[in-house]
Amino acid sequence: MNSKMADVTVVIPTLKQSRSEIPTLDCVPEGVPVKIQRESPISKARNRGVERADTEYVIELDDDIEFDEALWEEVLETVDRGTVIGMADWDYGLIVTRLIAFPREAWTTVGGFDERLGSHMEDTDFAIKLDHAGYELRSIPQERIEHVPHENRISTTDRAWRLVYLCLKHPRYARRLIRGTLG
Repeated sequence: MNSKMADVTVVIPTLKQSRSEIPTLDCVPEGVPVKIQRESPISKARNRGVERADTEYVIELDDDIEFDEALWEEVLETVDRGTVIGMADWDYGLIVTRLIAFPREAWTTVGGFDERLGSHMEDTDFAIKLDHAGYELRSIPQERIEHVPHENRISTTDRAWRLVYLCLKHPRYARRLIRGTLG
């Protein structure tokens, strides 16, 4: 058993007030504290969950994923005071919060998740802030995390304003964001 296990809190942010079963819970080893944070938007749930964590490290897990024990161990072995590990994103060469592990101090340093972004691209903003602050971002291949497919409810207009917002907020990353969005 990894020695960091005693200093980790799992946060599972969820919008689903009525969801009684969260498949992700089956992947968390027994004895690890779990905070299921039910708030909207998801960025607010993410922040409240980390605020409630009283450990050095936080692992945020979406409520609809599954992964094996080997990945759990790899995540614990990789995350440290200067390293954040998360699932590889689709477009920007960063990481996303479907599964992300970070020192709680990193969250404080970068100001947490931007709640103005609601439930989309708050993880991109968080990854940019971590990268800019000098944290090493390590990627987990997407295929190592099983995700329950669901409908994407973000409109083209919502996606566009978030892209503009992030480009203005992080001009140094604008080219990467635009290139990743346009393909």
